[in-house]
Amino acid sequence: MTPRRATRIAGILPSLLVSVVHFRLSVLVAPHANFVFQRWFDSGEQATGADAVIAAVDRFLSLPIPAIFLAAHPVYGLAWGWWIATTVNSILWGLTAFVCYALSLWLLNRDVVASSN
Repeated sequence: MTPRRATRIAGILPSLLVSVVHFRLSVLVAPHANFVFQRWFDSGEQATGADAVIAAVDRFLSLPIPAIFLAAHPVYGLAWGWWIATTVNSILWGLTAFVCYALSLWLLNRDVVASSN
């Protein structure tokens, strides 16, 4: 195995971990954020305290696809659109971590080659 291939494989593992952790956090936070969103939608009452923190965490985890808008009423649970959007978001977060790793590795290797010349 070449060193370049080994470093790419080493970048896949953290990327997979980012995807799994993102998906798990989204599944843990989303039901409560769905209740907060529904309360705001029904009454116009802004979230405060812990509810505001949960809503903010959910908004952050819902990047780039705002999955909360694909959720159904809390009574019905999370809709299939939410599950699809969350899965795509988790994959994109993992790919972003891999791209950051690959880009930094490329920049470091470029600097090493330039300094050796």
